[in-house]
Amino acid sequence: MKLLVMYHSGVGNTKLIAEMLNNRLKQSFVTEIMAIEKIQDKFFLDNYDGYIIGFPTHHTHPSISIIEFINSMMTLCKRKPAYIFTTCGWYSANTLRIFAKICAVKNIIPVLHQSYRCAATDGTLLVPWIKVLFTFEKNLEKKVEIEAEKIKDVFNNKQYNVNLPQFKLISIINYPNKKMGQLITFNIFLHKDNCTKCGKCIKNCNMNAMKFDEDKYPLFDKGKCEKCYRCIHHCPNKALSLSRRKVPKKQLTQDFFDFNKRK
Repeated sequence: MKLLVMYHSGVGNTKLIAEMLNNRLKQSFVTEIMAIEKIQDKFFLDNYDGYIIGFPTHHTHPSISIIEFINSMMTLCKRKPAYIFTTCGWYSANTLRIFAKICAVKNIIPVLHQSYRCAATDGTLLVPWIKVLFTFEKNLEKKVEIEAEKIKDVFNNKQYNVNLPQFKLISIINYPNKKMGQLITFNIFLHKDNCTKCGKCIKNCNMNAMKFDEDKYPLFDKGKCEKCYRCIHHCPNKALSLSRRKVPKKQLTQDFFDFNKRK
């Protein structure tokens, strides 16, 4: 059985989980792993027997990038199973339920689903003194191991039924916070003294919310931002910030997500 592990990752949480799952699954399946921005030809997706699809939760909703990717796909020739997962800084609410319905329209059948609590990409910038926001849920590796075993059992069963995540009533209480988070987009400020004009923030932005100005400094387009804050966290010189006065105290850098270093 040939599986495609595909993911959208802003800062790196989802990429980490996708890699951990792939490391487990490749022992039992033929697997390939790919970020969705690297997938140019969506027609080739029919060449796989099943999928592992991951994405971040942004204000209790799937990321814009993953929704646009699935919506742009051709409907698969036949129904194929998928394990869908999301990463969140605190609470995913009905994110997986929303995404499962979008997938089913394309003949991608969500047979299993899971949420993983990871480092909070916004909270670590807004309130960096709260240490728990930089942590992952306890026994993360064990959880991934258990999930990989579930995938093996269900995918090999060959009978695939939609496993729609249940509606979570508690999400109603969170609704005002959800809408506020979706409506408000923070400005991202440039600290020119730190900027080397490397262009990394522009290259890394899937939504094209960053572009060069006439002096080759990054210019932020607020209307295109999907609030992943990769540009801030991955800036090598802390030149971008949610604060006009201060650079970020801490960042979720590439090293932070190095799987081997986290063991």
